[in-house]
Amino acid sequence: MGGLARVLDVTVAVARAAYEEEIKYPAGALAYYAFVSFVPLSVLVFAIIGERLALQLYTTTPQFLTVEAQGLMYDAMTEVSGRTGAGVFAIVVLAWGGANIATGFLAVVERIENAAERSLRVQLRDAVTTLVSFSLALTMIVVTSAVFALLPATPLLGVVGSVVLLVVLTGAFLPMYYVPSRAVTSWSGAVPGALTAAVGWSALLLVIHLYAINATRYAIYGVLSGIIIILTSLYVAASMLMVGVIVNAVLAGE
Repeated sequence: MGGLARVLDVTVAVARAAYEEEIKYPAGALAYYAFVSFVPLSVLVFAIIGERLALQLYTTTPQFLTVEAQGLMYDAMTEVSGRTGAGVFAIVVLAWGGANIATGFLAVVERIENAAERSLRVQLRDAVTTLVSFSLALTMIVVTSAVFALLPATPLLGVVGSVVLLVVLTGAFLPMYYVPSRAVTSWSGAVPGALTAAVGWSALLLVIHLYAINATRYAIYGVLSGIIIILTSLYVAASMLMVGVIVNAVLAGE
């Protein structure tokens, strides 16, 4: 009973802190910058890997995007292929969006932990760490999904895939919960927050998957349904990242 009571106390404390810190607003901002960076990132990936491999990846995206959203993304990638101006613009927008994502996350960390102002060198280090960690998490999602999509579909494989995704996401998130934090003093202390974010993202991907495979029944707004689900998913994902920060701060303060 003692363990259960502690879990309940921590849960209540996390929920209260999330409400008091009003994380919904910075989460919305991060979701916007992530959405703005979405197409430029896709354009750059297309330019790097080429049309053939992009088409192969396109065939594995139904589990994450509706049919209309898949077509929209593929058209966006192929129509700008080979255009130098589009590539440069994509790099600029992606850099701008990435910088805002990193600084937005760090601002939330400082506010939740009541941390003192950091030097420019430390801010740069923390921002780079956050971006690398975030990018690694996205890469792990793509790689894990692509690998398991090539294997025969079985119930056991689905469970194994979920566990693997949870583990790799937790590992990918660890740097962004340890390096910028002043409350977390060890890598093990960063695990609860990283695990919280990983569980949230894994559950979110499952919901997106279930929606995508039933999109023809529920996507009543066509392409807009895909855009709405992407924006909502990014907002929830950003919120989970911030909840992870709160979890670590609450546990560190005990």
